[in-house]
Amino acid sequence: MNPTAARWRAVCLVTLAAFLLLSAIVASVGILPGDVAIRRAVLDTIGDSLHTVALVVNPGGKWWILGPALLLLLWYSPVARRHWWLWWILLVFAGGMEKIFKYVVARPRPSGSSSGFPSGHTTAATAFAVLLIYILTRERWPRGARWTLTIAAVLLAGLVGWARVMLHAHWPSDVLGGFLIGTACAAAAAWWDSSQPS
Repeated sequence: MNPTAARWRAVCLVTLAAFLLLSAIVASVGILPGDVAIRRAVLDTIGDSLHTVALVVNPGGKWWILGPALLLLLWYSPVARRHWWLWWILLVFAGGMEKIFKYVVARPRPSGSSSGFPSGHTTAATAFAVLLIYILTRERWPRGARWTLTIAAVLLAGLVGWARVMLHAHWPSDVLGGFLIGTACAAAAAWWDSSQPS
């Protein structure tokens, strides 16, 4: 196995194992001790301006934002176009895994009774961000452009996760679960893609 595929395999397996462990803990314990304290700390920062920021970044985990973003990536990146179908499957698969675990874990959100673990917005935003980071490592674009897009991808996932807590939609561990399963799914796709002959 080539070194790139081995790295992505390690990322996939480590984040998947961490997600499964967190899922088991959340399913058996419910609200984790840190959830209440972290949520309170985030909500204590609410002001009109930050609430507006949360509302603006929140759609970053929605299909109507990520679908066109993926089309744009496929337009500009020959590396992404090579296995274009894989990236669509990745986003659908990550969404499916999130739905399955919401049903299995069945922990209510902070507001309302619907299941919240893991955060779907965070799962989708993270899967796209890790996919973008993987493509950027394979492209021969200028270094400045690659770094700018990498920072934007990390900020997208982080801000979407923050917004989900800020908008009373999720516990912090829901967001952590979304980061983990989104990363695991995208890393699995990167593992497969990087293991294929050029």
